[in-house]
Amino acid sequence: MLGAGQPLRVGIRDRVLKLRSYSMFDGLDDDALLLLAEHGSSARYADGEIVTPEGEQTRALFLIVEGALAVSRDGRALTVRKAGEAYGGLPLLAREPSTLAVAVGDTTTLEFPATAFEAALTENFSLLRTMLRQLGSSVLAMRGNLPTVANGENEVEQGTYYTQPRTLVERLIQLRQGSFRPMNMEALVDLARKMIEVRLPAGTILWRAGDPSTHALHVDVGKVRCTEPNGRHASVGRGFTIGVLDVWLGSRVYEARAESELIAFRIDVEGFLALLEVHPEVGLDLLRGFALDLLHGGQAGIAAEEQRD
Repeated sequence: MLGAGQPLRVGIRDRVLKLRSYSMFDGLDDDALLLLAEHGSSARYADGEIVTPEGEQTRALFLIVEGALAVSRDGRALTVRKAGEAYGGLPLLAREPSTLAVAVGDTTTLEFPATAFEAALTENFSLLRTMLRQLGSSVLAMRGNLPTVANGENEVEQGTYYTQPRTLVERLIQLRQGSFRPMNMEALVDLARKMIEVRLPAGTILWRAGDPSTHALHVDVGKVRCTEPNGRHASVGRGFTIGVLDVWLGSRVYEARAESELIAFRIDVEGFLALLEVHPEVGLDLLRGFALDLLHGGQAGIAAEEQRD
């Protein structure tokens, strides 16, 4: 049967043990592994058999146990996924059509249906956090360890300096108009309440490469220069949130310095993680943005929380 494979009988215990061998699931707790194992199923494909047709809704996340999958689009070879690797995760999360995947040699997979995998992400915070770490660090690496693509001395919008602190309602209006607009109102209110306003003079070093990643900063007014140790840099301004992607790495990978007088809102990591645990749909939206960015080489235009307004 096209794209279905020959089902195999593999017990939950064996599926849990197999999941532990995949680096993408490093750090998962036992509940998350068991939840995935309960939804997973094994299948075998003959050499040359189509595993996923091109252009259809992505039906599953595939872990390659034996053999390989040759992946292509529009007749152009993209990659070969081998044993120990995964296939289908990005288009599944981005809800984009599948590429063509064909078995290379006799191939065995462990498969998680798309709906079940998304449900597991909202049910288990360990799984959600692990996937955010995996994809967030991949986006950061794709951008060359900068919060956005290097843009040299390009001008950015800085906004207008104000003296009176914003009220909660004003923060909500600003967030709703900016990169946090996909959030539901309840989550947005929780985020606005957790944000702490900071005002810093020009020249202030916000953090250095190697510092612990303890918070993100949402720039309301001003300009920040982000510089990688090799000298590559990018400047960001009003409406941009920096420090979100390297949160998942545990330490900073670039220096951030205020190039002008700065008004920003600090979002502490623990508070943000608590928000995601209460509102897992926000984490799912973040994952979707990361997946789109990785699929389209940084040009998705809705790259999660580090997108400019």
